[in-house]
Amino acid sequence: MLNLNPYLTQFHDRLDTRSIRIERDAIEHGLADLKQHLPAGLWVMVVDENTWRVAGEKLASVLDTAGLHWVRWDVPLLDGEDHPMCDDVRVDACQHVLESSGAVAAIAVGSGTINDVAKLSAFRLGIPMACVGTAPSMNGFTSGIAAVLSQGVKTTIPCTAPKVVIADVDVMAESPARMIQSGLGDLLSKPVSNSDWALSALLTGSHFSNEAMTIIEAGSELLDDVAAKLPERDRIAVARLVGSLMLSGLAMSVAGSSSPASGGEHLISHFIDMTAHAYDLPYDFHGCQVGVGTLTTAFLYEKLKALDPSKIDIEARVAALEPWETYRSTLQVRFGVLFDAVERHAEPGYPTPELLTERLQTVVARWDELMVGISRTLRTEASIEAELRAAECPLRFKDLGIDRERARAAILHSKDIRNRYTILHLSWELGLLDEWGDEALNLLWD
Repeated sequence: MLNLNPYLTQFHDRLDTRSIRIERDAIEHGLADLKQHLPAGLWVMVVDENTWRVAGEKLASVLDTAGLHWVRWDVPLLDGEDHPMCDDVRVDACQHVLESSGAVAAIAVGSGTINDVAKLSAFRLGIPMACVGTAPSMNGFTSGIAAVLSQGVKTTIPCTAPKVVIADVDVMAESPARMIQSGLGDLLSKPVSNSDWALSALLTGSHFSNEAMTIIEAGSELLDDVAAKLPERDRIAVARLVGSLMLSGLAMSVAGSSSPASGGEHLISHFIDMTAHAYDLPYDFHGCQVGVGTLTTAFLYEKLKALDPSKIDIEARVAALEPWETYRSTLQVRFGVLFDAVERHAEPGYPTPELLTERLQTVVARWDELMVGISRTLRTEASIEAELRAAECPLRFKDLGIDRERARAAILHSKDIRNRYTILHLSWELGLLDEWGDEALNLLWD
């Protein structure tokens, strides 16, 4: 139904993925892909109860008919969990099963959590894996990273992407509506996260890939006229959503990092995840949180674009910069039990007076160039909200079950959980994050 193999051919030397199948009856048709790209021997099928029911049983029947050797392993639930998470405990457990069973490959049957658990554990053992998707909820199917809650912090860890990705359109379309909404929310962050990527490249010298950008833009084109059709579970719309998610993951692999698809909006989502885990607080699907985070960062960019650069008082901003040790004490109070995990990310990203001076001087001197760079893909808050609304996605922090105090903390404090420069960081360095963040919260709370 949707052919992405030309991208696999074009970037063959930089991609682990060798086959992507997005169509009806993809599980049956995908057997040939699995046999071609996975070694013969024992395959461990990594599932949970739900993904086994919607796709695992069908895959098992296909493998049995073909006479292939496989075993099932369920990602365990911990006390109080309704569904598993990808964390150190689950990755270690999966790695042990793969190693002790003598498996030659893993097949993740699921989406975000299950894919990441299988992907990272297989990578650690140096064996290949494949993924049979069950919901279009995130863009990690084809990426060379795993999102893991490690030592209390939601972080991304480099690994090998699946050799084969199979997405049965009917299975994807019949997944829970919230998971479909999550996939769109994740994708609609790209116009803004790409602005963060360009911002970082100009102000910190970080790597930027025009090739990855072309893949992201191709994925964006697939989303044209899709949002309003997703609540109807329209098969063509769902297939295009899945294709865009796959392209987003490929862009990350081509770029060699998650930067093309993850900016300040993801930090906001990760903050929500971290605090949920540490303090037993509510959270939502990753992409749903990202969607609301994207509305936040898009609003911050609108405030930045309206700023008069001649009014940036560099000397005053540098004079107001606290020494790291003073700021470290603030972080200890702010993050509590999460502080030790946060500190190792926050300290490398904290500017010295010299670095802050240089950066703000660059902002002022190269303002026009900066505006061009961030505007290549940037969209307004209102335009993104319109698409999210058409797909019946959550639009406000309150829709996510997040109270106002925690939403404010996510906007103002998430910059410290990852050393990646975003609009959150620049707003803070300009001394405007509190003001702009409160304005965004007033817009996006209720």
